[in-house]
Amino acid sequence: MKARLISFIPLLLAGCASAGSDCGSDSYALGQRDGVLGAQMQQIGARCGAQFDQARYAEGWRAGFSSRPIPLW
Repeated sequence: MKARLISFIPLLLAGCASAGSDCGSDSYALGQRDGVLGAQMQQIGARCGAQFDQARYAEGWRAGFSSRPIPLW
């Protein structure tokens, strides 16, 4: 049991380390990706704070959301 727990610690730490890694990247591209995936804009704002350009992110999000596929169900 301890061996399993110890083997998951590096995975947990890697997940925490990459949680805010997209905050410093291209805000437009990040917004476009999130728009296509349907992520909420408030989530990235709360996570990154003032580290990214909110106007460029919102512009990219709108572009991504408008190119989102329409469900056929």
